[in-house]
Amino acid sequence: MIWAVLIGNTRTVSALMKGTTILKREIVPTATLRSSSKALVWAKKLARLSPVKGVVVASVVPPVDGFVQRSIQAAFYLKPVFVDHRTPMGLKVKLKKPAQVGADRLANAVAAKELYGHPAIVVDYGTGTTFDVVDRQGNYFGGAILPGLGISVRALHDYTAKIPLVKFEKVRFAIGHTTEEAVRSGVYHGAIGTTRELLTRIRKELKTASAPAIATGGFCSVFQKTGLFKTIEPDLTLKGIALIWRKIHEA
Repeated sequence: MIWAVLIGNTRTVSALMKGTTILKREIVPTATLRSSSKALVWAKKLARLSPVKGVVVASVVPPVDGFVQRSIQAAFYLKPVFVDHRTPMGLKVKLKKPAQVGADRLANAVAAKELYGHPAIVVDYGTGTTFDVVDRQGNYFGGAILPGLGISVRALHDYTAKIPLVKFEKVRFAIGHTTEEAVRSGVYHGAIGTTRELLTRIRKELKTASAPAIATGGFCSVFQKTGLFKTIEPDLTLKGIALIWRKIHEA
């Protein structure tokens, strides 16, 4: 078993995994890992929950990485693996600047390739919304990044005088009869339209209309029954991190 740790901008998810099966998970705000003492409390809790062969970390928040690495070494007496473009993962990163690609996006690509074949497209609805593309040859081929759904709702509130902060959620109607309803409609249906357009253009550039799309991330469940995705897999990134651990030990 291993701990797969996904350090996101908002929260950090630690999953105790056997293969790609999640046995237990712990979630903390990423902000709590910005000090040595709090990071050590977090790591010691994971260590008490289960002995493991290793800890694999995919982080998109570099300022916490040092605290996390030192706390894991102190709690587990082993050196964690931090995923980046140089990590053996069974695919090549075909980008102009490979070091810029986030570890979470690499994990998404690995999971998509291993679990759904290639080509494939992952749409991750997190703090930001990302599209990650695995090409016909099984390489990480890039993608697209746009503001996340929560950011969009927050920005409308923060940068206008009269729009209230609303909770993003799936809605059936297009015409809102209150400001709150109008925001929910615009953000939800706008996200569907944006997703559909980007998937169409990505498939055109891949020269295949059959590349499956997989949705993941904190907001992915609202896209059930939209017809956009082959599957909705909230834990795709964690599964990708676990698969990277396997690839490292196969290399």
